[in-house]
Amino acid sequence: MDVAGAFGDIGVLFPIAIALISLNRLNPTAVFLAAGLTYVLAGLYFQIPISVQPLKAVAAIALAMGLPPSAIASAGVLMGILLALVGITNSAVWLAKLFTLPIVRGIQLGLGLLLAREGFRLIFKQQPGFVLSNGISVSGWEIALAAALMMLACRMSKRYPAALVLLIAGLGLGLLTQWGKLNWVWGPVPLDFLHPHMDEMWRVLPLLVIPQFALTFGNSIVATENTAQILYGPQARRVTIRGLSLSIALVNLVSGFIQATPMCHGSGGITAHNKFGARSPISSYIIGGVCLVLAFLGRAATSVLHLIPLAILGTFMVYVGFQHAAYLRDILKRFPLLLIAVCVGVVSLVTTNLMWGFLAGFAVQGILLAFEKIKHKTRTALEQ
Repeated sequence: MDVAGAFGDIGVLFPIAIALISLNRLNPTAVFLAAGLTYVLAGLYFQIPISVQPLKAVAAIALAMGLPPSAIASAGVLMGILLALVGITNSAVWLAKLFTLPIVRGIQLGLGLLLAREGFRLIFKQQPGFVLSNGISVSGWEIALAAALMMLACRMSKRYPAALVLLIAGLGLGLLTQWGKLNWVWGPVPLDFLHPHMDEMWRVLPLLVIPQFALTFGNSIVATENTAQILYGPQARRVTIRGLSLSIALVNLVSGFIQATPMCHGSGGITAHNKFGARSPISSYIIGGVCLVLAFLGRAATSVLHLIPLAILGTFMVYVGFQHAAYLRDILKRFPLLLIAVCVGVVSLVTTNLMWGFLAGFAVQGILLAFEKIKHKTRTALEQ
């Protein structure tokens, strides 16, 4: 189950990594080397199946604007510096007090909805048809339907874990239909170290870093600590606000200087690994080892990953998204908290930005608190 759970979050990591390598010309060896080492070392320290994901806001803006590797890496270095300051000064604990239970549940809801929407987008995305040996063409939604049925059939099985079955099926389908089209160029790509330029740093600070910082602190630190405590209890004693801040800071400082993609630990990723069977840091070592192998494969790594149909990656994301949104269940009967959380989730989904979601949640929370104070004062005045 730890082997299966190791691959629970590939629906987030691999598509973004492939896109940044293909479109923004990031070094595949640097990307997978940073991800692999982070998985292994984070699993070793935190002692639970920890997740490693690209910074989603940075990746989305970088893809949309076609930013070069140096700009993406500079954003990672700045993010690392900010989080290091937050962790060293212990101001992370103070900042975390802003993220109350309904805000955290709203962030988890919003992220779950965004993951599910992105999963459906991958399932129905226009992509080359898979033509089987008998000439029958299979569409993305048909692959996703088969994957969903396979997942339901294997969901409770320890002999045939769902994530592992889906991964093997996806690779098998890819090999059957794409083998002759693949470009196998083996060997690691030499690393290209970052040479920081102040003008580029100033450019990416408002463009990439500030939008990402609030999202990272809310989801990758506060919500991740909460999710880990829910899923692993005392086993997650090292997963603290300060520990996560310093871990993400170190990751981004190192990955930035080798011009890899900026990364974090995501609450959705911890859910993904857990729901597909991961229970110990062994799963982090396994997926970390796979990433290190992909790093040494270099350019051939993207060819290997392209074998997995997007529809199967999308199925992973939809399943994890719904599981992550389900954390809302513990406040379903507490209307004021539910209202705040739903506001965060809906605004996050509509704007495709968790930062706007929790800002809206803060506003609703403030209005409700003000209303309660007015009501309390009115009641007190009437009693007097």
